Amino acid sequence: PLLPRVDHNERKETNGPRPTTATMPSASEIYTRKEGIIVAAAKKTPEQVRPYLVKAAPFLAGASTVLEMLLPFALLAYKYLMKLYKLLEPYHPEDMVSVFVGLFMAFFGGEFPALITAVEAYRQMGFDATWRALKALYDDFTTVQEASKEDDKVDADGDGVADVEQIDASQLVERKVLLFMRTTDPERVSDAVAAITAGWVSVIASLKVKFAKAIALGSAIGDVLRKPAQRSFGPLLKKVVPEDYHKWILPGINYACKFVAVTIAWTIQSAISAFYSAFRGGALAAKGTLRYLNKYGIIALKDDDTYLDELAGYAIAALGFFLQFGAGFRLPFPLNLLFLPLRVAETIIVWTVMD
Repeated sequence: PLLPRVDHNERKETNGPRPTTATMPSASEIYTRKEGIIVAAAKKTPEQVRPYLVKAAPFLAGASTVLEMLLPFALLAYKYLMKLYKLLEPYHPEDMVSVFVGLFMAFFGGEFPALITAVEAYRQMGFDATWRALKALYDDFTTVQEASKEDDKVDADGDGVADVEQIDASQLVERKVLLFMRTTDPERVSDAVAAITAGWVSVIASLKVKFAKAIALGSAIGDVLRKPAQRSFGPLLKKVVPEDYHKWILPGINYACKFVAVTIAWTIQSAISAFYSAFRGGALAAKGTLRYLNKYGIIALKDDDTYLDELAGYAIAALGFFLQFGAGFRLPFPLNLLFLPLRVAETIIVWTVMD
């Protein structure tokens, strides 16, 4: 087939200002721009921390780029969840929260023991203050984000190109920092950060007490593995690794031993937590269902007058535990993708507690 000929030398003259691009920047362009901004910001920090921030710039830029690319999908998911909630609102889903939480504990408690314990600790130690702080930070974040979007459109010299596209990374950092200072409430942000930090420290202290046996077991396994690993792998790695990097061999072996120790200790803890969470979650789901049915007149049967909730709770617990045991206390596909954010949160909490 014949295609129409295109003359690449032909140009159409246009009058007026240059049009701005309407296409979204690619991930590589976002990454490159963010890396330049982080390096420029790092150059304004004290000399003691400057080289570390510069070296971390690629990682920070990559993480920031991924978050920026995922944010629209997260907002879209939130939008659809709100629509789903509106559809279910006539059925009072808020009264079924205990049922959903119980089922989650019964079927996934072995995969997220630290996260479940952290949530319970937060509820007892300062969830309200932390929630208010997060809302305050989110409100400030949206305010700054909207102000930044408007600032990105400013074309003070009227040449058709946004001002932020015509300045270097250092000037952009200074511009956005001043914008942040103009649009945020420093006292509100400071109070919110203090509340979140206090809640997190309390939760970590509670988790260290809760999982003291797992921590002690992991520490003991790490101590047992460390010296044999250093004797066995140290000389071998010195022959393979260039001399300039020999200083990293012992720390690398120590971290590898810690990783193995934490994995073994937490696998044992996961089995224990799965059993406990399954029975607690089963009872919570069964009692919550019975209360819901009673509250809305579907049945007239109180939990004190029957063993039905206990039997149902045991059945849910047994099913949940054996399904987890059969899967090796690991989430099957596609649940592992669906719960990936929870898996990341669990890993962060585990390594914080076991440190």
